[in-house]
Amino acid sequence: MELGLGRSEIVRLLDRYELSPSRALGQNFLTDPNVAVKIAKLAKISNLDYVVEIGPGIGSLTVVLAEIAHSLVAIEFDRHLVSVLEQVLTLRNIANVEVVRGDALTADFAELLKTSPSWKLVANLPYNISTPLVLTILESHQMITEMLVMVQREVGERMCATPGPGYSQVALKLNYFAKAKVVSVVSREVFMPKPNVDSVLVQIKRRPQIELDLDQKSYDTVFSLSRLAFANRRQMIRRTLSRVISINDIQSVGIDPSRRPETLGLNDWKLLAEVVNEARG
Repeated sequence: MELGLGRSEIVRLLDRYELSPSRALGQNFLTDPNVAVKIAKLAKISNLDYVVEIGPGIGSLTVVLAEIAHSLVAIEFDRHLVSVLEQVLTLRNIANVEVVRGDALTADFAELLKTSPSWKLVANLPYNISTPLVLTILESHQMITEMLVMVQREVGERMCATPGPGYSQVALKLNYFAKAKVVSVVSREVFMPKPNVDSVLVQIKRRPQIELDLDQKSYDTVFSLSRLAFANRRQMIRRTLSRVISINDIQSVGIDPSRRPETLGLNDWKLLAEVVNEARG
């Protein structure tokens, strides 16, 4: 297996191209090749897999994934890093990677990933796009069936939370579309520059379409209700939802109106949405 880029090679590349990691873009380059190999193994990449990598940087993980995967599409926002990544791939005689300069949040995945009906995503995601990107992919890009994303530890734990103090609208929506779990902790020491917190690897597996049992109207109501309630997460739902559902209607589906939104699971929100939609006609 092709080893990733070590710290000394990354420093040489950045010096040669007169570049430095962008704080504004949340760039932290992975400097431990062993971690890159571990990520590829946890993602269970095989030579049959089509893989998309978001935020490849200068290729620390890319060269490892390319060694195993059938093919790889690497989407990089920073135009300065695109040319460096292309040089790294050329010098290593890696020919199964398509480097795309673009914003993953607005990318046309249907066009970029048209060569296969099923893709795996592997990414070291910047803090500022990690949650919206994962949710956008789950909602809109069904060809991506599995993800292994590296995110800040707190972000990853929120993604995988179950009803309780750490639960949120993000975890609720993610749980509807997929099964997610933290599979490993990654020390801040293996990045350059060193971030202030450790990271985690979150494994996300899309649920079969048959399990996504909400029609569009019900889906919209579930997540508009939960968004309204989570905007004031410490308040009871009888207060936060008072404009759209009565206390009696909440009680009619066996839910205590004094509960807070963080204690309600997906099925609870489905029941509340059903009552609201029946009342609306």
